[in-house]
Amino acid sequence: MRFRPLLMVTAILSSLLGAGVVYLAMSVPNDLRADALLKQARTDMTEGSLERARESLTTIVEKYPRTDAAAAATVALLSLDHREREEQGKILAYLRRQSEQQQETIATLQKGIQDLRTARVTPPPAAAAPPPAAKKAPAKKTTTKKTTPKKTTKKTTTKKRK
Repeated sequence: MRFRPLLMVTAILSSLLGAGVVYLAMSVPNDLRADALLKQARTDMTEGSLERARESLTTIVEKYPRTDAAAAATVALLSLDHREREEQGKILAYLRRQSEQQQETIATLQKGIQDLRTARVTPPPAAAAPPPAAKKAPAKKTTTKKTTPKKTTKKTTTKKRK
């Protein structure tokens, strides 16, 4: 009856080995797919298409949550969010500076308008306009056409002898 405990141990070890093989058979393809998506996301990030990279990383985290690629995708998503927040902060600071400059310009212009409204403008003294200068009548010009006599020249033709 010694075979019974040995048979039980063998059955348990076989079950554990089978479970390990099944786990590897199910998880290795998932790891490979997740790694491929992660590489594609990194390529998209270097090319500058951040939206496609974000979609790939989100897909990895949702479909393959227990893989190493999911952990790396989570870190990459956090770094993308951090980078976008920094860029938006820079844009916001620039827009605030521009708004302040425009407000200062508006205040200066409003002050100038108010100064013009309150200032008493005295019209310049009306000076008598000088009388218009008398126009001189244009002198008559007589033009004579000079005629040149035509010169007549005789044209002679000479025949060449052969």
